Amino acid sequence: MGKRKNKKGKKRGFFGLLGSLLLFLAGVSFRVIPFALVVAAFLFGAFGVWKVLLADTHLKVSEIRVNPADVLTSQNIKVLEDKWIGKNILAVGLKEVASQIELGPGAKSVRVVREIPSTLRIDIVKRKPAVNVLLKPGGPYAVASDDGVVIAVSPVFEPAWVLIEDFSEPVKEPRIGSRILNKGFFEALKFLKAFERHELSRKEKITKISLDPYGNVAVRLGEGPDFLMGRRPTEKFAQLSKAMYLFKTEPRENFEYVDLQYDRVVGNPRKQT
Repeated sequence: MGKRKNKKGKKRGFFGLLGSLLLFLAGVSFRVIPFALVVAAFLFGAFGVWKVLLADTHLKVSEIRVNPADVLTSQNIKVLEDKWIGKNILAVGLKEVASQIELGPGAKSVRVVREIPSTLRIDIVKRKPAVNVLLKPGGPYAVASDDGVVIAVSPVFEPAWVLIEDFSEPVKEPRIGSRILNKGFFEALKFLKAFERHELSRKEKITKISLDPYGNVAVRLGEGPDFLMGRRPTEKFAQLSKAMYLFKTEPRENFEYVDLQYDRVVGNPRKQT
């Protein structure tokens, strides 16, 4: 008799568990189905609104505005207008528009923005001149931006910007759109910016920076001498400040150069002629 009661208990336990599972699934279904219906209704409504917006005649592109206006050629602007004027502004792919823009060496980046209801605005960031670069003795001079792109070539030195001599470049004739390849170029620009913030800039002026083929930077202050700064010139300000004390006992013109590359100050005297 005891064994029979145990079997009935097992059966009841199994069916009880199955019943609980079915009740749980039913409860979940009643909660999920209304949510799914709400989502479906929302998507259906959003799709309907989207179709209405795409059909709205007031949302068609009627103007493409370039800022600044002088960056793109009239031919490039005409290509964009032929492609996008009359299209629904919401259906315009902004990345696709940007990919059609022919940026010259004077432009750094482009961003396309929708101005509802009917204008596509193209914002272009122009490259700004940062330094003169001399690739061979006697010129010509390249005017380079802070990302190393040559944006102008001139037979004369532009005094508004510091001169960087880089005779290690494989191409000796600067070309607009080409890039400065020397690794020391960006370290030199970093040093220029740091020098502007340093107290030394109130007494001294950088007149020339030289780069060797290995990216080492040499900086000339005033009429000289040159300070050999190594590959990380921004880490040498402490040595550069100490080097200034040399000139309190010895005229600057007596030094050929001052070496700061190895965490010490070594003045190399100019050879007597």
